[in-house]
Amino acid sequence: MQRTVPQGTHDPVRHDVPMRRWTILAQDPGVLTSDGRALTTTVAVAAERLERGPKGHRIHVVDYDASANVLYRPRTGDVASDPYADVTDIERLVGDPHFHQQNVYAIAMATLKEFECALGRPVAWGFEHPGHQLKLAPHAFADANAYYSRESESLAFGYFPDRRGRIVYTCLSHDIVAHETTHALLDGLRPFYFQPSSPDQAAFHEGFADVVALLSVFRSQTVVEHALGPLTGRDGRVRFDRLDLDGLAGTALARLAEQMGAALDGVPSATLRASLRIEPAEFHYGSARFEEAHDRGELLVAIVLRAFVLTWLRRLEPLRADRVSGVSRSVVAEEGATAAKQLLRIVIRAIDYLPPVDMSFPDYLSALLTADLQLYPDDSRYHYRDILRETFAAYGVVPSSGTRSDGAWDPPRVDSFTLAGTHFARMQSDPTEVFRFVWENRKALGIEPNAFTRVISVRPVLRVSNDETLLRETVVEYVQTLKIFANELKALGIEKPADMPGTQFITLYGGGSLVFGEYGQLKFHIGTGVASARQGDRLRSLWEQGHFASSAPVAQRIAAMHRDRALRPFTPPAGRMW
Repeated sequence: MQRTVPQGTHDPVRHDVPMRRWTILAQDPGVLTSDGRALTTTVAVAAERLERGPKGHRIHVVDYDASANVLYRPRTGDVASDPYADVTDIERLVGDPHFHQQNVYAIAMATLKEFECALGRPVAWGFEHPGHQLKLAPHAFADANAYYSRESESLAFGYFPDRRGRIVYTCLSHDIVAHETTHALLDGLRPFYFQPSSPDQAAFHEGFADVVALLSVFRSQTVVEHALGPLTGRDGRVRFDRLDLDGLAGTALARLAEQMGAALDGVPSATLRASLRIEPAEFHYGSARFEEAHDRGELLVAIVLRAFVLTWLRRLEPLRADRVSGVSRSVVAEEGATAAKQLLRIVIRAIDYLPPVDMSFPDYLSALLTADLQLYPDDSRYHYRDILRETFAAYGVVPSSGTRSDGAWDPPRVDSFTLAGTHFARMQSDPTEVFRFVWENRKALGIEPNAFTRVISVRPVLRVSNDETLLRETVVEYVQTLKIFANELKALGIEKPADMPGTQFITLYGGGSLVFGEYGQLKFHIGTGVASARQGDRLRSLWEQGHFASSAPVAQRIAAMHRDRALRPFTPPAGRMW
């Protein structure tokens, strides 16, 4: 089945919604053209009714600087226009707070659109109280940081002086804005992923946000063409002997990595430089070297970046038979941008096939393979799934689903479940009706009878493949919680962490994702029970890291993660850049 990128001027999720294109920085102010001008591109956003800010139905830019106690006025005039379409003077763009406001709004909206297109449905923010608008503060404070706050329903972007005394604005970095927006979206899709859990889950929020951010940058042909500069001859062509893993990853991406956020060490832009240094080795996953959450998140980025480059090379392979010496740089860039777009859709779509709590990297690999298999059963042309499976294995990650050769999740036995007393039409929207299904099938689902169980989401899905194949599913999440004392763990078959007192009060989490097909059949049950074998490892990890003594809000934990990344130097394993 051929994978192509559909073109058009309408929203792929809602065909009746027209789009408008807005100018943004392709990466950040440090990435310039060969003549020193701003490297800009455009992104498509919904042509919604806008108020000054910009303020739309999902994003509201509130430009208040808490450090200076300054409220920047929004742009006047035609709010929906793009006055920066022909501006390439980097000093003008960096010095214009109205461009900063447009940049964060457009990138955040484009990231939201990418999630909704990949998942085939609207996506809500993960707020404490129901709300529709995420607030963005482009100049929130004077600090080298940026973070998402569930409590204040906002993304806050800092600014700081670089070594030369010039002000660096994190709101002008494409990957930082996309990274923080991804935190807000993932929190809406999997709210329990911010709960203290295993090192994998702690690493996933940061690693996944980095992956989405970096692939969002590489989906721009403008950026990829720029990165290919060192590989391009005077004739504008790239020789085939340079189109290999070392050529693309070791030269093109490495050059971009050095430029991206050169002054932003510690915030998301630094991740590409760190992850490119992690050479494949099967002992990495689970080793002490990558046990810490920040490092393990960078391991996930390294895996997906390698898969991206290998996918890019696979897409270029048919061109070798047609051209003797090389291929046009624009063609190489187009194939790279296409690979990034399609891999980005796959990594986002996989979220629906993950357990709602206590996820692991092997779970994510099985989710990736399952998500792509459902929409593209025939992967014989570019072998995306083979590349993903082999790349994860090269770093020591194998699928959680060990019974299938393709690594995808196993479908449940149909005769193990009953739909008695339930109405599938209602189950597509009503959590209470789905709970009836869970209640009737609690034994087959492995429901712990003494735990509190609730259905937290019911999401109808309509996905469209590139060949217009329709996939209709209903994705449901249920979560279990069980509050007990540590001395009760043994009765559940869970090993108590060493030195944990028996009077320690703890909360066990379990749950599952139920994926129903178009006609009501249960296609997948993906989850872990509160008394699963993983609980012992989870509790031991949390106990050793002191999480039982911490109750910091989500925003503080995210800000601390980013600040820790700045203060902890990355020490890669010995070896060359892959």
